[in-house]
Amino acid sequence: MNLVPAKSFDINTVMQIERSAFIPAIQESQKTFEKRLSAFPEGFLLLQDSSTETVLKNGGAVTAGYFCSEIWNSIPDDDNFFALGHDPEKVHKVTGPVLYASSFALFPEYRGRHLAKPFFEESLKSVCGAFPDLKTVILLVNEEWQGAKHIYESLGFKFLRTIPGFFPSLHKASSDGTLMICDAAAFRE
Repeated sequence: MNLVPAKSFDINTVMQIERSAFIPAIQESQKTFEKRLSAFPEGFLLLQDSSTETVLKNGGAVTAGYFCSEIWNSIPDDDNFFALGHDPEKVHKVTGPVLYASSFALFPEYRGRHLAKPFFEESLKSVCGAFPDLKTVILLVNEEWQGAKHIYESLGFKFLRTIPGFFPSLHKASSDGTLMICDAAAFRE
């Protein structure tokens, strides 16, 4: 598996991953991902399966997942700042101290293979290593996604606050968002 920068021609694959990973009410638009890539290409990474078996079968490497992020000036107090589909071009500040891990997902066939944690960690190492002024990493996770929450906690993320009813849910009217935080230095080697 290799970590590679996303390119504009990868957006269709990113959208396939997005549709396979999230319920329709949570899925973000292609335009949002295009803006994320435009605003911060260094923070938009892909996990590629370049195993011999995959290359022989498909004639090349295959994208297994994506990670995207933004750099912010601060951790916002206004919960609306985290709205799905927000415009990253308006909030991304390349010199800011806060990295917001805005989205991360794998195709279903790559889940359950112990790839998510190393992919997420290596993505953070790549971005935090390239931007030494980053002090903090934040993310927002659906309270229902216990597997994802476990990955983040195992990497040192701690609870910061709850955003009530942030996410649509299949099981109830809505579910809370859990804002988590970690020191960016944890992802520098």
